[in-house]
Amino acid sequence: MIFYFSATGNSKYVAEHLAAATDDHTIFLRDAIRGRRYQFDASREKRIGFVMPTYFFGVPSIVTFFLEKLRLKGYEGQYVYLVLTCGASTGGAGGQMDRLLEDCGLKLNARFSVPMVDNYVPLGQIPDQEARERKLDAAEPCLEEISRVVRTMGEGDYDRCQGSTPGVKTALFYPLYALGRSTRPFVVTDECIGCGLCQEICPCGAINIVEGMPVWSKKKCVRCMGCLHRCPVQAIHWKKASESRGRYVNPRAEL
Repeated sequence: MIFYFSATGNSKYVAEHLAAATDDHTIFLRDAIRGRRYQFDASREKRIGFVMPTYFFGVPSIVTFFLEKLRLKGYEGQYVYLVLTCGASTGGAGGQMDRLLEDCGLKLNARFSVPMVDNYVPLGQIPDQEARERKLDAAEPCLEEISRVVRTMGEGDYDRCQGSTPGVKTALFYPLYALGRSTRPFVVTDECIGCGLCQEICPCGAINIVEGMPVWSKKKCVRCMGCLHRCPVQAIHWKKASESRGRYVNPRAEL
């Protein structure tokens, strides 16, 4: 089984690639949480994978929430691996995840990283199409290598994207994420067509459609930016900063 979280498709693409390579199945954390599914039977599983993006060099809040409730029936030391997707570097996210899994009673045997298209528009511009395609093409041999190691259940730290002083990066920047996931900066323009997609895909149920327009009903969210990137008419913005910074959905993932 492969547990994954994805907002714009990068980690979904990785999870499905691994599932195909290992004849495995995927479990989307958003759907598991909505269905209040936290207990799974691992007795027939050879491998247990976790695939997720890194946020501020750390673990997305939805992943932490899920792991605090996760119970794996029949876990007896099966191979457990982690794949982190990132725009530039993973920092100390791998070590953070290691500790979270340990709290669940799981031992992490191997961890990997895959550089993907950075799409956090509050802090930067989305690369142009040519640059995006180059980044996605470059990820393919990395995915093949990860698949090979996972198939043979190789152990070790294969995260080559940690960057310099990874623990320091996470210690400095992750608190900004953990404490600052406010929904107040989201704005909606008159281009909104009231399709309800943002409400449907929000992983923490922070959006409600009121009189045909999205309203953020919770003070904090995961900060995944899925609502912004996947709005079909680009009516959702992060303050004014995101208006000219582009939008991104992984074209190789089926969302």
